Amino acid sequence: MQTILITLMSGLLGWILIWLLAKSLFYPPKSLSILGFRWEPAIHIFINHFPFEAFAPTPSKDAYNAILPLIDEKLDQFFDKTIKEKLPMISMFIGDKTVVQLKTVFLEELAGLFPQIIQQFSENAKKEMSQTLSSKLILVLKPIVMKSIKPLQWMAFAIGSIWGFIIVYLLHHI
Repeated sequence: MQTILITLMSGLLGWILIWLLAKSLFYPPKSLSILGFRWEPAIHIFINHFPFEAFAPTPSKDAYNAILPLIDEKLDQFFDKTIKEKLPMISMFIGDKTVVQLKTVFLEELAGLFPQIIQQFSENAKKEMSQTLSSKLILVLKPIVMKSIKPLQWMAFAIGSIWGFIIVYLLHHI
């Protein structure tokens, strides 16, 4: 009876250790601070240190040149339509030559602003992605992880049971 009990308890210990390991990825549900010690779920630490910037667009002259036709088209639309509709008095004083000069100035300014805009966009996207992953991914990932560890738990149970049986056998025969 003692042999079976120790064997089963050793197997159960292996089972529980694997379960605790998987649970520790998601526990505590929200970060805790105890006596100055900050305790976060391991999955949050992973998400917070994930290099999102590796997947974010990088500002380059080629990227700016690729969207230049769209910007040019939108500026034409702005000067031809929007200003005439919203500011008819100003549109009377702006000729084609002035529109071309204004477009040139706007495009030069946008060329300088483009890297800053993309950088700010990337930083904001990283923050949003981190928050979204922290809140939604855990809800999706937790059941998947808990289900996928079942074979590992059974293997830990088997190894623990064998280990327990070996210990009992050695204690009785030494």
